[in-house]
Parts: sequence; C-alpha cells; structure tokens
Amino acid sequence: MTLPRLLASAAALALAMSTGGCATLRPMIASPSDLSDYRAFRVAAAEGTRLARAKTYLERHPKGAFAEEVRAAFEAEEPPFFEASQATHEGARRYLADLPDGPHATAALALLTALGSTMQDAELRDIARKARYDDAKLESAAVQRRAVGEAILGAIGVLLDEAVYGVPRTEGPPALRTLMSGRTGSTWGSVPNRREEDLYFLLPTRPDRESRLVTLEVALVEEGSIVVGGRVEGADMLVFWAEADQIVKLDPSTAEDRTEAQVHAMDRLGGALERRFPQASCPDARASAELYHRACEGWEVVVLAGTQAGQKDAIIIRGRPEPARKQAVR
Repeated sequence: MTLPRLLASAAALALAMSTGGCATLRPMIASPSDLSDYRAFRVAAAEGTRLARAKTYLERHPKGAFAEEVRAAFEAEEPPFFEASQATHEGARRYLADLPDGPHATAALALLTALGSTMQDAELRDIARKARYDDAKLESAAVQRRAVGEAILGAIGVLLDEAVYGVPRTEGPPALRTLMSGRTGSTWGSVPNRREEDLYFLLPTRPDRESRLVTLEVALVEEGSIVVGGRVEGADMLVFWAEADQIVKLDPSTAEDRTEAQVHAMDRLGGALERRFPQASCPDARASAELYHRACEGWEVVVLAGTQAGQKDAIIIRGRPEPARKQAVR
C-alpha cells in the first residue's frame, strides 16, 4: 500500500471511530448480496467471464446500487466481444460457453452452422451445463464470503438484546440459545457459555484461489449465574471480514492492511451499534488501542483490534442487568 493510501485509510478510520460508521464512508448503500455480485464482476479477468458475471448481476439486481455501471459496461463490451468471437469456430463456441443466453447467442449458433459445425445437441447441453456449474460455484463462494459478516453482525445483534441480560443463560431468549448452541443444537437443556465456529471462504486470486479460515468465538460473561456481557472475537477477525466483504487480499502482518480492515469493520459496525449507543447521548470513551468505546444507560461496548498478525480482534458488550432495568421502569 502506498503512503497516500495509508494516510487516506488512517484518516477514514479516525472518521469512522468518531462517527460510529458515518454514511460518508459509504460511496453508496448496497446489500451484501449486491456488493458481492458486483465485486465478482469487477475482479473477473477474462472478458467472457466478466460479461457473464455482469449479466448475472443485472438479472439478480436489476435496480441494484451498481446496476447502471454494470449495465453500461455490458452494453459497451458485449457487442465487440461477439464481433471478435465471429472470427473463428472456437470463438463462437466460447461466446456460447460464457453467454449461453446472451444477446447474440442465436447468431453464434447460426455462425457455428455456417462454419460447418458438427455441434450436436449434446454438446450444446454440455455448454449450458458448464455455464450453470460455473454460476453455482460463484454463488456458493459468494454465500461463504457473506457468511463471515452475517455471523459477526448476527452475534452482535443477539448480544444487544436486553432480554439476554440479568437472567441465567438458560432463561435467555431463543435467539441466545441458537447463537450459543449452533443451528443444529438442542432446543432444550443447558446453553453453553462459549462457542466456536469455523468459517471458510475463497478469494478469487490468480493464478490459484486462496482459501481462508476464520474461527469466530462467541462467549458469555457471567457474574454468578447471571449473564452480564458477551464477546465476539477471533484471530485476525477484522482482516478476514474485510477480505470476505471486499474480495480483496490483505496482509495481517502489515499495519496499513490492518488499518484498512479496521476502517471497513467500523463502517459495518457503526449502524449495528448506533441504535443502542447513539453518538448524541453516549460519549466517546476510547483509550489507547481501542477502536470504539461507548457507555451509557448501563450499557457498554468496546472494539479492540490486535496489533500483530494472529492476535485476536474483539467486540465486547456489557448489557444492562435486570435490576437496573426494573429500576428504570419504576
């Protein structure tokens, strides 16, 4: 990362921490699915793959945040791609492999016939099957990447629920049992106070894809038998989260890449935390290496980032205990 980029990231991080994920950090509002499909289009190297992903994006998000840009690119690039494909028999076959139902698919089939193609229906089915298989792989990879952010934000959402605190964990809301027991866990009996979840995803790097594994740890903090807080943490968690969302390779051993990941995390966390910790009434209590620290009305949240590769990043929440809630009601 260049010095200007590092300075820009640092400035953005400072802004994120002071505003709790202010909208000015977001060039536009996009759903995770919208953003994931858009980035799949942007990182495509081969022209046919880029057009195929553009078409997929437009079919899934006709009014998406990036639809205008992607549609313009497809309309500008598809005609010359088809024109170049007309030069050879193999070119026409490649067009059909990438865009089996593209704007010029019928013309490509006619061209194959004109060029003396002996392509049979079975071959055409193979081309369509390959296209569907590639789409399925792309969708599966996107689902894996989205799962990282969904797991982190989902855990935080549960830990921001008032019903979690001031009671034994076995008496907490169903969402807490699901979070701590896992989706396949029992719906009755004890609720563990700690759970680990391994999340895998792929980065479409070249020449080979790179796999990632982030181990997300969720733990409840108890005083006696009463739940008073919770933690969401993991080694290099913020770096993995940024990689999964942005489909970009980061190096957790470099300060600039860790800073970039922290900017991303605070952007995503800002909206989740603002309702419980509004900037107007919850003062900034950050100290030393804390990325975020607010406390008000008996609630407290701290976001801590590790300073070296392999160290844990943590989001720590302390909820308002039941007696305080009862007193507040009176």
